[in-house]
This record gives sequence, C-alpha cells and structure tokens, in this order.
Amino acid sequence: MSETRRYPKPGLRRRDGSHEDGSQSNEESQSIFDEPTLSAPISVLVVDDDPDVVDLTSSFLERERDEFDVRTETSAKEALSYLDDSEVDAIVSDYEMPGMDGLEFLEEVRKEHAELPFVLFTGRGSESIASEAISRGVTDYLQKESGTTQYSILANRLVNAVDRYRTSKTLKQSQKKFSKLVKNASDVIAVVNESGQFEYISPSCERVLGYSQADLTGTVAFEYMPPEDRKNAMEAFFSAVEGENEHPTIEFRFESPDEEWITLEARGRNMFDDEIIDGFVVIARDISALKSKQQELQQQNEHLKDVRQVITHDLRNPINVAADSLALYFQTEDDRYLNKVSDALERMDTLLDGISSLPDEPTNIGETEQISLKDVVTSAWKMIESDRAELRVVDSKEFEAEPGRLQQVFENLAKNAIEHSDGHVTVEVGTTDEGFYFQDDGPGIPAEERDKVFKSGYSTEPDHTGLGLNIVKQIALGHGWEIDITDGKDGGTCFEFSGVTFQPSVYS
Repeated sequence: MSETRRYPKPGLRRRDGSHEDGSQSNEESQSIFDEPTLSAPISVLVVDDDPDVVDLTSSFLERERDEFDVRTETSAKEALSYLDDSEVDAIVSDYEMPGMDGLEFLEEVRKEHAELPFVLFTGRGSESIASEAISRGVTDYLQKESGTTQYSILANRLVNAVDRYRTSKTLKQSQKKFSKLVKNASDVIAVVNESGQFEYISPSCERVLGYSQADLTGTVAFEYMPPEDRKNAMEAFFSAVEGENEHPTIEFRFESPDEEWITLEARGRNMFDDEIIDGFVVIARDISALKSKQQELQQQNEHLKDVRQVITHDLRNPINVAADSLALYFQTEDDRYLNKVSDALERMDTLLDGISSLPDEPTNIGETEQISLKDVVTSAWKMIESDRAELRVVDSKEFEAEPGRLQQVFENLAKNAIEHSDGHVTVEVGTTDEGFYFQDDGPGIPAEERDKVFKSGYSTEPDHTGLGLNIVKQIALGHGWEIDITDGKDGGTCFEFSGVTFQPSVYS
C-alpha cells in the first residue's frame, strides 16, 4: 500500500477565486465553493494506478479544502483492503486500472457500502461508461481535463456528495433510534385524521392495547370506547380540531381484543397545520393498574372512616351490658351480675383484637375452628339480652368459622331486630340444607330496600350508624358464604346464610 502524500501548499487559489497563473475558476466551481460547506474533516480515498496522478489529486484536493484528509492507493485491491479496516467519507477512483477497473471496484464497494459517495474520475470517458457507472450506483462521474479547475470542481462535488451522505446517514440513524424508542415505549403514539381514524399508530399498540398496527390503522378510535366515555372523548377531540383546546388530556376506556377494558390517559395535540404530520397527535398510556390502585386506596380510605363508627357500634352492646349489670349489682349485690360484667369485658377485649384487621381488609377472617351454631348464638345473646326480645334456637349443627366474628354477626342481627321493632320481638335461629338462618317477627324490610341495607352507612334511623348489617355481610363473605334477605314469619325478616359446610354431628 502507498501512504498519504502531503506537499507544501502552493498558492493555487486566492480568496477571490483567481490563481497565481492568472486563471479563474469556472462559474460552477466558484458558485459552489462560495456557499457554506462542511466544516468537519472529510476522509477521502483516492485510487489510481498512476502514482503521479494520485499525488497530484491528493495535493490539489487538500489545498482546495482544509477539511479534506486524503488517503491514496494505487490499486482497487489495495483500496478494498483498506476499506475493510478503515472508514472513509468518499472515494475518488480512476476507471482504467489493471486487475480491477473502476466499475468493478465500484461494484465491490457497493456490496458493503451502498450509499458511500463514489466519484469516478477518469481520463477515458464515454457515454457507455457513464451509463454503466450510473447503473452500478456511482455517485458522480467526472472526466479528467487539463488545468487545475477540474480539482476545484471535484472538490465541490465531493463536499456536496458527503454533505448529502452524512445528512442521509444522520436521518436514518435518527429514524432508527426513533423507531426503536417508539417500538419499546410504554406509551402508544398515534396520528388520527379529522374523522378520528388512525393514520398511524406506533408498534407499542400491540403490547399495550393487544392490536397490531394493521388492525388499528384506518379504523376510528372512538369505536373502541364505551358510549359513556365516547361522548367526552369526541367532544374533547373535535374541540381541539376546531382550535378551542389544542392540547386536551382525557381518560377513557379502550376495548381490547379479548373484550376487556383498558383505561388510558391520552394527551392530544392539534398538528394539522404541520405539513409533515397533518393530523392530530395522541400519546396514550395505560393507567389501568393506577386506576385500580386508586380505587383500592379510596375503598380503604372509606373503610378507615368507618373504623371509628365500627368500634362505637360493636362496643356499645358489651359496654351497655357491663354498665347495666354493674348498676344492678350495686342495687342487689347479686354476684351473677358481676359475671355478666366479666363476660362483657371479655367480649370487648375480643372485639378490640378483631377490629385491628378491619382497616386492611373488611372481609379478613382469622383462624377458624369447629363451632356449634347454638353455642355462638347463645354467647351473642348474652351481649344483647333484653326484656323486649326472646331467642329460640330451633336446631344446631357444627361447622368451621371464626367464633368471635360469627358472634359479631348474631349480635348485630339481634340488635337490628330489636331496634326496628316497636314492641316485643321473637328471634329464631336454625339450619337449612345449605347453611343457617336468622329471622324475626318484626316489621320486616321492604323488598325494594333489601339491596341497600348491606351498604355501609345506610340506616332508616337518623341516630344509627348504618354499619351493623354491612359488617354482617363482610364477615359472611370473609367465610366464603352468601347472605340473602327473604320474608320472615308474620311479615318479619329472614337472613339466610348459604355455602356453609356442616360437620356430620347434629344438635337439637
């Protein structure tokens, strides 16, 4: 291989374009040279089998442009070897060379460097050679002439070719980077027309929405939304198209291929005035998990608000029992009233232990054990005992449950029956094939009210918390049971619990 040859720069060209020999550059070279050019170094590989020609070409090019860094080779084979290990910005090659001519050299270069600027600079030119060079992908074709003007022309054409090559290369790299970013982005980027049709949607749509680009392109975005979300989205979109709000942000649900709803937050921008975009740009992200978490937090917050009321509601019964029993003991000094105080205090302790789980999970049930329906109902009745109520246990069976929470169920049901009865009330508890029931002969609950009574805070009495029956349902669900309200005896109310698995033993 030959090395780059550098010579002292002769005074070939003045700033006005004239040369020391008095000649002037032609109009083409002067006008191109006077335009702003690349300032970054330009690596040029000059290939010619004549050592004197490569020396002159190298020297004149470097004098024409300070940014040129010229490497020379005297054969196409050596040039290809150089290209295997080094990068260049442009190639200048002769046509007639032994072993491999300029066109064959060009063909080999194009195998690895499809767009690298390649100028065929030859002393033997013809239309057929030029035509063949063009068909093989030559960048430019220039015939050698006498005089130094040809080097100015060559320099200008190299600069322009490299400028286009670098711009194209940069653009492709940017496009590649943009494509990779868009493909792997967590957001979906789309362009819709004035009718809301997808004209473009990023590849991330398949990962986020479940559809391919082909599935969505040409379809109307609003068709994938439920009616209640579609109206708001269309109003925001057409308002933005008309210029009233050019940067809307909305939330809506989007139906996936498996008919599930994906909640999206979309930010839009009106870019119909942009010649390249000519559409409405939408950037959407999946906030389904976020919305689910927000709903969960909201439910927890609402439940936390009820904790104080729950404590007040559930502790009121044993507190009243303890206070009334203590008053009776002071009046009568009968020890059985102290036993009631002791039972009430023990019940309060149990309730406080159970309340600690309420803020995290209303249906949370602790360790279960085999219990008797009759035993739990009797324990609950001790906390309720009233001269206005009578308890009848028709039959009893054993099953798995958390005793403390189940006792809470019967306490709340009994208190609810007494509070909503004007006079004496009879409570009956027994089993069914699928579970057990609790019914009273009070005024009953109208059919239209039965779906409401289990809601937290619902009560027909202004001084009641409306939490008792909600707690009953939560405890039932926590055990895996269902609860329904039906008509009881003599117009009263019956609460039926189903899904209970009984043990074989039966108590009457």
